Amino acid sequence: MENLINYLDESLIPLEEKVKDYLHLERDIRLLEVELLSLQSMKPDFDPEQDMENQFSGTGQSSPLNDKEQKLKEMLEQHQALQQEVIAMLPEKDKFVELNLGYGPSMVGYFTVDPETRTPLEEPVLRVVH
Repeated sequence: MENLINYLDESLIPLEEKVKDYLHLERDIRLLEVELLSLQSMKPDFDPEQDMENQFSGTGQSSPLNDKEQKLKEMLEQHQALQQEVIAMLPEKDKFVELNLGYGPSMVGYFTVDPETRTPLEEPVLRVVH
C-alpha cells in the first residue's frame, strides 16, 4: 500500500507556506477587482488616463479608484513574483506535488503540457488544487 501521508513531509513546509501566500494574494486580488468594478459602476465616465494626469500635475486630488488601480497593479506584480517563486520551488514540472495546506492533502504543479491531451500549452500554467 502506498504511503498516503507523503503530503505531511516537513521538507515541503516552505513550499506550502509560499503556496498559501500565493492563494491569499490571489483572493485579495479578486476582492480588489470586485471593489474596482463597483467603484467604476458608480462612476461610469471614469477615465483612468485623465485622472492620472490630474493626479501627477497636482491639479486634481488622488481618487480612490486610481489608488485602488495602483494597488491592484502592485498586487499583480507581487502575484507574478510569488508564482515564479512557487515554480522555482517545485521539484518537477508537468507533475503535481501533494501538500498540506491546512485542510488535508492538496496539490500544486506547473504544467507546460495539457495532462489530458498531452499537447503543449500556449502558456505554462501553475495549478493549485485545494
